[in-house]
Amino acid sequence: MNILKLSDQTQSSLPAGKADFILAASVTRTCEIEGITQAGIPGKIALTPTLDAEFLVTGKVFSLDNMAETATGIPTPGLLTRAVHTLTPFSAIHIVDLGLKTAPQQIDVVALGLSPSPSITEEASFDAKAVFEKGRAYAKSYRLSGDYVILGESTPSGTTTAQAAIQALGLKTDGLFASSFKESPVTIKEETIAKALAKIKPNMSFFEKLGHTADQTLLFSAGFMLEASKRFHVVLAGGTQMAAALLIADRLSTKESIWFDPRHITLCTTGWIAHDGASNINLLLQQLSFRSKAVYTEFRYEDAKIPVLKLYDEGEAKEGVGAGAAIAYGYMQGLSQQQITARVEALMSGEI
Repeated sequence: MNILKLSDQTQSSLPAGKADFILAASVTRTCEIEGITQAGIPGKIALTPTLDAEFLVTGKVFSLDNMAETATGIPTPGLLTRAVHTLTPFSAIHIVDLGLKTAPQQIDVVALGLSPSPSITEEASFDAKAVFEKGRAYAKSYRLSGDYVILGESTPSGTTTAQAAIQALGLKTDGLFASSFKESPVTIKEETIAKALAKIKPNMSFFEKLGHTADQTLLFSAGFMLEASKRFHVVLAGGTQMAAALLIADRLSTKESIWFDPRHITLCTTGWIAHDGASNINLLLQQLSFRSKAVYTEFRYEDAKIPVLKLYDEGEAKEGVGAGAAIAYGYMQGLSQQQITARVEALMSGEI
C-alpha cells in the first residue's frame, strides 16, 4: 500500500472504513489574470470548478462540451477522484458552492449564498469571517454517512491566493508553494501577491488581511476542519492550498479561542506534490503549532496508454479535486494503481 508520511516516507494510512467526499468549489477572480493558472480551458478558467463538480458526481459535464483541461490537453485531476468513486464508491458526495460563476447543472449543491471573491489585486475584499463561520456552521450540522470525511477543493489560482494569505499572516512562503504548471509562472504570481500585500495595513485584523489576500475555499475549509475535528476525522485532500488552510485554521483557533482536535485531521496529497522540486509542503507544514499528520500517495501513470496522462508524471497539474486522498482511499479499499489508471482511461474514452 503506497501511502507514505510526508516527513520521512515511512508507511502510513488513512482512517479505516468508508469516506464521505466534500468538494469545496469556488471562484476567485484572481484566476482571470492572464497566465496565472492553467487549471482549465484558457478564457474559461472560471468554469473549471463547475465542470469538476458535474463530472465528479455524474461522470459527465453539462456546462460545456468537454471536461476541464489545460491548453496542452491535460485533463482535470478530478478524473482520478471520479475513477476511484466508480470502483469503490464514497459513502456520499457533497458539492459546496463557495462562490461559483456558473452554477453546476443536473446535480445537487450546497449553496451558501456566496458570489465569486474579487481578485486579490483589486481594492475590494470579501468577508473572510463570515465565510469562516459558514464553514464552522456546516461542520456543526453535517451528518456523516460514512466513517470520516475527505475535503477536497477546486479553486483555480488557489495556490496564488494561498501564498498571499500565508504571507499576509507573517509566515514563510518562499519556494514553498506549488503550481499547476510544470514551470511555475513565478513573475506573474509575485506581481499579483505584491499587489495584494500592498493593501494590508498594520491595524488590520487577521480576518481583514485574509479578506484581501485569501479565497473563500481557504476560509470555509479552515472553519470546517476546526469544528468537524471535534466529532470525526477530516482528511484534507490537497497540496499546498490545503496546507495553507490548515495554517489559517491553526492561527485562527488561537486568535478566536476555538478548541479543536488536531489528532482528527490528516492532510493527504499526491506524490507529484511530495516530489515537486519547485515547492516544499513539508517546510510549509512545519510552521504549524502542532505536529500534523500529513501523507501522500505514490501513484504514476506509467501504465497509461493515453500519452497525455504521462504529463502528470513530468510535473504538470499535480493535484486537485481531492485526487491524492481519493487515490489513498482507493488503496485503502484494495484498489491498485493499474485498476485506477485503467478506469481513468475508460472515463476519458467514454466507455463508462
